[in-house]
Amino acid sequence: MHQPYYKHPDENYYVLPWVRLHAVKDYYGMAKTVEKFEKIKVAFNFSGILLHQLFDYVNNRAEDYYSMLSLRDAQHLDKKEKDFIVRRFFSINFERFILNNRRYHQLYNKKMSSPQRFDAQEISDIMALFNLCWFHPYTIRNDKNLKDLIRKGRYYTTDDRAYIINKQYEVISEIFPLYRKLVKENKVELTVTPYHHPIMPLIYDTDILKDTPYLKMPAHRFSLPSDCRWHLQKSKELFKDIFGKFPQGSWPSEGSVSEPVCDIYAQEKFDWIATDEAILFKSLAGPSVSYDMIKQQRRLIYHPYKFKDISIFFRDRNLSDAISFTYQGWEDPVFAANDLLEHFKKTHYHLKGIFKENVISIIMDGENAWEYYKNNAVEFLETIYSALEKSSILSSTLPSEFLAGFEPKNLDRLASGSWINGDFGVWIGSEKNNSYWQLLNQIKALFKKHHVESDKLNMAKDYFHLIEGSDWFWWNTFEDIEGEFKKIFFSYVEKIYSLLGGKFELPAINKLS
Repeated sequence: MHQPYYKHPDENYYVLPWVRLHAVKDYYGMAKTVEKFEKIKVAFNFSGILLHQLFDYVNNRAEDYYSMLSLRDAQHLDKKEKDFIVRRFFSINFERFILNNRRYHQLYNKKMSSPQRFDAQEISDIMALFNLCWFHPYTIRNDKNLKDLIRKGRYYTTDDRAYIINKQYEVISEIFPLYRKLVKENKVELTVTPYHHPIMPLIYDTDILKDTPYLKMPAHRFSLPSDCRWHLQKSKELFKDIFGKFPQGSWPSEGSVSEPVCDIYAQEKFDWIATDEAILFKSLAGPSVSYDMIKQQRRLIYHPYKFKDISIFFRDRNLSDAISFTYQGWEDPVFAANDLLEHFKKTHYHLKGIFKENVISIIMDGENAWEYYKNNAVEFLETIYSALEKSSILSSTLPSEFLAGFEPKNLDRLASGSWINGDFGVWIGSEKNNSYWQLLNQIKALFKKHHVESDKLNMAKDYFHLIEGSDWFWWNTFEDIEGEFKKIFFSYVEKIYSLLGGKFELPAINKLS
């Protein structure tokens, strides 16, 4: 689970609401689902900067632009603010949340037809309905006022919206205590991703692209191994402040690994990391056995390996991606869950005579899949958890717990790559993304060239770590419709240049549309 930092450097509020909204629906709801079952065990992974923002919402009642608008009297909003609400407050899965809500669908259809003026009551209803969508079903089930507001359907007041937003903050305040409780009960293992979610092998050395000659190298090599260590240490420290102990494991950002990065993980006292099955197949392939031949031997992924001093779990891509992208489209979530369980059983029966202990690693995005399921996947997950709890052949386990009773197999070499295509092509190799790496190199040179007061220098370094995050590159590859990620990224670039006394000119290829 991760989100980039959503504040502009000169604003005291978050410009995007996704930490707040996913906290209410997913970070809370996923843990509450585990709490319902005695024997179910799940590992949850947070990026450091996500923990920072959650802490900010909990302890400082941080605001975002969407929550601030949601508390305003719709009668007093100006045209620009109303246009923003009409444009942005339908950012939820259409089929699951808009189509089945008569009033929300009516307002959506009005938005999609020829431009029309929305009156204050319609604007108020849009804001209320959007925020109501982000409550987890468990929260709604236990709150009479929320159920009444959902039944109300329209004519929402400023007081109604105030209740909705306040309830969201109440839910967010329960997240850390809930996870601490589940850890104490040995139901959950908590792990971290490097602080700003950077692609660590690329931060370590972009020359790693020599392993993938089909990706175009940036004009100049970028290499800052010390920043890899900074991101890991920063996450560890914040994790310990919140949860009282250091994490044992990590899902590296986007499952991205390389041999030097694994060495840093081991030096930072991590016991294990996880990545995609494609990395294992690439690692085991060689002159005498091809990648395609190795890939056919799926039994290889069902136990952890050890590379030098760190254990590595390799996720079952087929099953992980089925949960993320396939089962959401099945009309019957219970049928979908039972299909997954049948895959578990088939794997067990296939392997039971080969290895004494086997583990299927399901590793996936913990926040974005569920709004595509009916009822936020409650029936889907409850069916899986209930069946695992009752099964005589299957059980859930925690990574560190499994390693305590299992000796991983040695891995002589570790190929580099991520969970997407087994390479780094989403974040580097295109003309647009290579221009970002060129920009990082220019800023790196700027640090050496300019001498400024220590407080300005430290702030510039913090901002530099921030723009090393993977999300800016991700949304440079995929469609960032509103350009918000690009705006945040370049606001920090400009701020770094300002702090260091340099002059920044936006490259033509990255002009904001």
